[in-house]
Amino acid sequence: MTLSLSSQAYLSAPHETLAAIVAGDAWCRTKMPILGEIDLVTRHGAIHAVLKDKERFVVDARHAGHKSPFGMPLLPKSLKIMADNVLSMDDPDHARLRRLADAPFRRAAILTQRRKIVAYAHELLDLMETDGNTDLVSGFCRPLPLKVIYGLLGFRPETEAKLSRTLSNLTATDSPLTMLWGLFRLGHVQDMLREEFRALHADPREGLVSELVHAEADGQKMSENELLAMVFVLFVAGHETTTHLLSSGIWTLLTQPGVADQVRAMDEDARLVAVDELMRYCTPVQMTKPRFVKEDMEFEGRALKRGDRVFGFLAAGNMDPAEFDDPLTLNLARRPNRHVGFGSGPHICLGIHLARLEAEAALDVLLSRYPALAIEGGADNVKWISRAGLRGLKRLPLVLR
Repeated sequence: MTLSLSSQAYLSAPHETLAAIVAGDAWCRTKMPILGEIDLVTRHGAIHAVLKDKERFVVDARHAGHKSPFGMPLLPKSLKIMADNVLSMDDPDHARLRRLADAPFRRAAILTQRRKIVAYAHELLDLMETDGNTDLVSGFCRPLPLKVIYGLLGFRPETEAKLSRTLSNLTATDSPLTMLWGLFRLGHVQDMLREEFRALHADPREGLVSELVHAEADGQKMSENELLAMVFVLFVAGHETTTHLLSSGIWTLLTQPGVADQVRAMDEDARLVAVDELMRYCTPVQMTKPRFVKEDMEFEGRALKRGDRVFGFLAAGNMDPAEFDDPLTLNLARRPNRHVGFGSGPHICLGIHLARLEAEAALDVLLSRYPALAIEGGADNVKWISRAGLRGLKRLPLVLR
């Protein structure tokens, strides 16, 4: 059977399905646009093995016998440049680029951003009240991570506005045609970013993009194409996961009796623990990028050939009873919590501390500001994004009171 990850029925209540998958088989199959049918590893331990074992599984398909980074020969030129990014590289290139971008995303550096994130959150909620907008996704969950990542990157305002317009075709839609149009507009985005880099070479200013333009690791600077790919990844990955964590997490808190009040009563440290449990329970990014099999092998009861694609089914791994006691229950005080919502291994999410802090601060502001917060029209009056591989809400109408 091929599982549909984009049906509204699955997205609104995936947990029983996921638990049954983990109990039944180490492998699952689903269908993805462009990629076709794919095979996913379902169990927590096996997902960790795929993500951590650099000797047997690689992210660059060229290291497993393919001719292009993703194992897809027909890519437009603009997409080929973006394809050579930190997410699709193996060491030593991956380690070099990651070191260049790492400093602003370390926990100590991120914690200094909390006051700014709280201010952004209040500003967006003020705007929602002024405009009479009750949809939390368009008014809060999407713009909050965007404001934060733009602040970290340090773009000029005119570049921010153009980027937002163009890249919304990639991140704010679940229409394959709109996404395709966004991909073909990447050449325009790259021209815009090259202009930004040239301006920063001549006149450095505060922000991660300026730091990357001038940074060196092991005596080497990033090439302009590497810069383009890195900034693109930081922009997209830096807001999309958090957007979906916020929407699915808030929906979860408002549909399970008493849990929103539990979060209201927490301090910052306890809320960060709760955010990790929401990440496990909601798993906004449902699966990993593909890993390619480096050599023929046996893995989890299946014979794999060099070049085969393997995906980690993160949502299933987060429901594995071999790792989590009572995984179907949302336990906001769960510790330890080795969820795989942010991935694992050398490619674990670069923005893990930023995403956790954004979600913690956003929940604090939203729930303390509105003691009687509720979903307008009840739990079923929502629309889930039907893009396979993601779990987030397209629309979340709330009564802000």
